Amino acid sequence: MNKLIWSIVFTLLAYVLVQNRYRLMNLILEQNQVRHFFIKWIMKIPYIRTKFIRQAF
Repeated sequence: MNKLIWSIVFTLLAYVLVQNRYRLMNLILEQNQVRHFFIKWIMKIPYIRTKFIRQAF
């Protein structure tokens, strides 16, 4: 029974997070330091960096 309750809670939480993922991302990236860290981290990934550089220039 305990596993069933945890499964239902986890499923509902996942559903709510998926439905509000862009709001949540905007809320988190609103903070300057977090946004700066995220951009530095994402630009270390070669594929994303080259895609971004190609589109920017």
